[in-house]
Amino acid sequence: MNKQDIIQKVNHYLEPHQSAEMTIEVVERFVRADGDWWYVPVRPTTHNPITYSYFGVLADIEGELKQNEHLDVLLVPSA
Repeated sequence: MNKQDIIQKVNHYLEPHQSAEMTIEVVERFVRADGDWWYVPVRPTTHNPITYSYFGVLADIEGELKQNEHLDVLLVPSA
């Protein structure tokens, strides 16, 4: 699996969580692998997302990627 594959998978899992109030985008240029783990920086498109909701979505997506795709992905909040 390469960087573009990971970005595509993360975007796929982000899609159902996007809304008019908050969308989350991958910061593609900083996606990197470290061993079996992928570090994927993400940022909300709103300035003040509801924190618990934002972090809850990130945790849910990490779990879905682990369970469904057998991928170790850490979604890293970025500015």
